[in-house]
Amino acid sequence: MQAGTMILYTYSREAEPNEDRWKDTGIPSFFFAELEEVRQVVLELREEVASEEEKEPSWSPVRIERIELLAPTAQNVLTLLNEGIGPLIQRYEIVEIIA
Repeated sequence: MQAGTMILYTYSREAEPNEDRWKDTGIPSFFFAELEEVRQVVLELREEVASEEEKEPSWSPVRIERIELLAPTAQNVLTLLNEGIGPLIQRYEIVEIIA
């Protein structure tokens, strides 16, 4: 990790194409400071979906993602507000898939 970078975690459906991942779709993303925190949220979401299923399973695999962002400078905050998180991502990796 480079000095001044910020590490965050998030999740997305595995079916979502990687090339569209950081486009602003109007659907909010949720970000977390710790891997265990996002893992717990996804597992709770899976339990909730499983408990509401009647006949057809509606859960689809979810990928847990680690993103490394540029340092939080005034210019980068403006970029975030005006263009979304995409331009600030230096490195992205899928760290786990919860099926």
